[in-house]
Amino acid sequence: MWPPPVEDIAAVFRAAGTEARLEELADGERSFPGPFVRAEAVACDGRVVVALVPADRETDADRLAAAAHCRAVSAARMPPFPYRDAKVLIERLLLGEQIVWIEAGTPRHAAALSPSQLARLVQAEPADLLAEG
Repeated sequence: MWPPPVEDIAAVFRAAGTEARLEELADGERSFPGPFVRAEAVACDGRVVVALVPADRETDADRLAAAAHCRAVSAARMPPFPYRDAKVLIERLLLGEQIVWIEAGTPRHAAALSPSQLARLVQAEPADLLAEG
């Protein structure tokens, strides 16, 4: 049995019929076993936008604002997974990966799934969101 926040994420996967592998990182382990997706929430003209980007890359605020069709973005509170009350954008580069990892309820738990499954589950639109370089 998973801890309650992890079980909440697992329930989302089960309800959607999404195949995802849940894992708990070992004590002291900080890195995921594959490409990790970071979720960033921003306020955008009165609505919340969630950007799914590679954890090891910087998001370009201007590109994010353009992709979300708003003037400017600022930090916002992250809505609960699967972000139903937000517009969701996924960095196009992630769609080229076979498997990506997302945090699953706690910093020590992760879920592996295909980026297309992730995009479908959270109803994400592909966009170019990364800073150059």
